[in-house]
Amino acid sequence: MKPTKVSRLLPLVACLAWNARAVAGPAPVPTLAVIQGQAPEKVKKITLFAVEEGRKAEIANAMVDEQHAFAFAIPSPKEGFYYLSVGDRSADTRIYIKPGDQLKLKMERGAYSVQAGSVENKQLWQWQEQLGTISRHIILADTATYMTFFPKLEVLVPKVTGLKKAVNTPNKKFNELLKYTMDVDVEHAAMAFLLMPHPKHPEKSQYPAFYKQIIQDKKYCDSKLLANGDAGSIVRLYETFTYIMSTEKRQGPASLEENARLFCNDTIKGLFITESLPGFRTFDKLTDAVTPVKQYLITENQQQRYLAAEKALRKFAAGEQGFNFAGEDTNGKKVTFNELKGKVVVVDVWATWCGPCKAELPHLQKLEEELRGRNVTFVGYSVDETKDKEKWSAFVKEKDMKGVQLFGAGWSEITKFYDIKGIPRFMVFDQQGKIVTIDAPRPSTPELKALIEKTLGKG
Repeated sequence: MKPTKVSRLLPLVACLAWNARAVAGPAPVPTLAVIQGQAPEKVKKITLFAVEEGRKAEIANAMVDEQHAFAFAIPSPKEGFYYLSVGDRSADTRIYIKPGDQLKLKMERGAYSVQAGSVENKQLWQWQEQLGTISRHIILADTATYMTFFPKLEVLVPKVTGLKKAVNTPNKKFNELLKYTMDVDVEHAAMAFLLMPHPKHPEKSQYPAFYKQIIQDKKYCDSKLLANGDAGSIVRLYETFTYIMSTEKRQGPASLEENARLFCNDTIKGLFITESLPGFRTFDKLTDAVTPVKQYLITENQQQRYLAAEKALRKFAAGEQGFNFAGEDTNGKKVTFNELKGKVVVVDVWATWCGPCKAELPHLQKLEEELRGRNVTFVGYSVDETKDKEKWSAFVKEKDMKGVQLFGAGWSEITKFYDIKGIPRFMVFDQQGKIVTIDAPRPSTPELKALIEKTLGKG
């Protein structure tokens, strides 16, 4: 068999490990995980996904050779679920990887088998074979109706308790995750089948009792859901499912705030919110919907997804609403951009370590003096790191810097939102908080004063 690129590396890895033992004594615990196997016919590439906060994140690709073989070598993988895809994301193969694992699979369309590997993967495969009795109706776009699906669901549901008791590998972390995931998997398959188009659909009175058990006052409280690469689609699916199961008539779609209440884990609420972002088509509707639930965007990933959604609906053109950034003043009070509306706002993004920024300071102070008493506010927004906050505060006092001086704690939200790659950066906003320009002239040129006066004249 012609070796794949990764499989050709394996003898070298073994050789290096043997040499290390000869020099340093007992070998360390292996950290390289190897995944190899046979791909389905006609598949040219296998994609490997890790899980990041309930979503699949592509981490590697492997080309399939003439004998349908593929291989991945992952140095020091984070323990948890991974997914192998042949291109049809609905049929992704879920595996469990930890450092040192050696896994060999045979993949087929909609199924797979473990030829060699860890006890965790053998246990996971046994579960997924059971789950396949209902999930293959969905994965393979089966044309079966509820009349064949419901009986299979009703056979599997009571078996799950016993199947969970049989999960007894030495890996307690895996055991807990798989037992939790079993319940999620069955609910996911049941909801997905019900919401897919079929030749014939049941009345609610024909639904198995299991469907009523899915709905809870507060759903998905356990953060283990985030280890599932399908968690994002699951929370969206659950929201739709609760809608069709509801006996109450709605005047219109529920708000993002109302739907977030379906979930009791704040990070999972954040996942649902970010999954909902593509449904907004205007900036105003997006911000109106997200503002009441923005506190649930807890992780940096969630916050960046929201900023990306805002940016996608805006072009930073003149007349568009300015971003509601925030910072701390010299007294530690939080100040937001929206609080400054009513005046022309001139923002100077700077740092104490920035030579060109400090060179503009005398010109900026002269401009502030010339416009004293006019309806304009000058804002200094420092991107000094948190460790340099005292340095920033002392610099502000030493230079007697006027206006509103804010500390942003590093290359933070304002720079990320406006794609600021270099400082100083000056921006001008009108009395309504709308953009005049996010790349204004510097105070050392007469153009900035002229632009401010022109904006004042329009107010």
